Amino acid sequence: MSVGAETAVRGPAMTPSIARLASWLGLLLCLAPLLVLTVPRWTNAVLFVGVLGSAALLLSGKLPPLRLDRAERRWAALVLVTLVSPIVATTVAAVLRGDLYPPQFEAPGRFLLAVPVFLFALRWPMPVGRVLRWALPVALVLALAYLHFIGQDPRWPARRVTTHAVDPLVFCYLTLAFGLMCLVSITPRDWREGDRWGIVLRVAAFFLGAYLSLLTFSRTGWAAVPLLVTAWLLHHWGGRGKWQTATVIGLAVLAPVSAYLLVPVIADRVDITVREVLSYPWQGVAPETSVGLRITYLRMAADLFAQHPWAGVGDTAHVAPATLADFPYASPFAVESGFTSAFHNQVVSSAVRSGVGGLVSAALLMLVPLAICVRGIRQQGSRESTDAAMGVAFFTCLLVSSLSTEVVDLKFMASFYAVMAAVFCGALLNRHGQE
Repeated sequence: MSVGAETAVRGPAMTPSIARLASWLGLLLCLAPLLVLTVPRWTNAVLFVGVLGSAALLLSGKLPPLRLDRAERRWAALVLVTLVSPIVATTVAAVLRGDLYPPQFEAPGRFLLAVPVFLFALRWPMPVGRVLRWALPVALVLALAYLHFIGQDPRWPARRVTTHAVDPLVFCYLTLAFGLMCLVSITPRDWREGDRWGIVLRVAAFFLGAYLSLLTFSRTGWAAVPLLVTAWLLHHWGGRGKWQTATVIGLAVLAPVSAYLLVPVIADRVDITVREVLSYPWQGVAPETSVGLRITYLRMAADLFAQHPWAGVGDTAHVAPATLADFPYASPFAVESGFTSAFHNQVVSSAVRSGVGGLVSAALLMLVPLAICVRGIRQQGSRESTDAAMGVAFFTCLLVSSLSTEVVDLKFMASFYAVMAAVFCGALLNRHGQE
């Protein structure tokens, strides 16, 4: 029987062909991470095929009936608001400014397209965890093979390792997120049930993801590692006595300390970060260091948002909303790069472009899927708990990364995040086939 069909609650009009189509579509959507690191436009293709397939199946009227209790319906409504909010915020702000520049609608429109995918996931059981447990290690191995046999993208410096499909920052936080998702999917039950090789595979994938992330010489997303590792250890092995809990906390603290002491790249990046934060001057023109520029970007964004809180300023790469004289603390390079490459923070950049609406929309995108996954972990004894843990790892890593770079501004990343949010949220709210 095809993937997912064995757990479906079939309505009277369900036919084998509809069941097969739904199963294959669900499998494709769960495979969104498989080639995102190696094949350009892969996630756009997954989203577009997913939208067409989901819409066709929903319109057929032959999917299982929607079965959500009152609380889950409220969460589902919140997800729909979240997916629709980017295009609404962008459109309202654009109308207020009288600025209908078409490219500004492209990335927000990806989330609107994900609505049918989410509605499909609410009606058909998605084998998210079962697929991702092997798809994510394969995705990381393919990325390593790509770098070995094809080589890195020559558009970037030799030390900023990445493929032709993604830039170094995206490569950094996605490889790290995939590795963490593999790690947190491991449970004590896996060991008891004899899934030894599965555990070895996922542990190896975690270290491979961390290794690939370090090759980029970037720090994006790495603050999520101690948070997630600590939560994972406490969830499965803490709370069974004060000594065991103390041991788990000690291991969680020891892990990042050991990484700092034993891995020179990590120590170097941490030392640079601390030094640049402490040396940042609040008088005069700020330096053009990695951390210094990010602080300057936030100051520039705060000034722009204060001037245009409701309509925003639109796409700053299209029309510069201010001049160098408006930011006496910023160097010419900081102003130019801030306008052309945004302000290195997803919520802040959205607020600058679309005002309060953009701020709210970006916050919903970053927090609502994560909240649903955290809620799913609490469902102890259900098959969704492991899926939810993987979702928590993904959305936490993307949330942390969004604090220092934009994570859904690029069209392919908007497509990827939209699919992952729709699939995880739909699967966790869907009650069909729950054990």
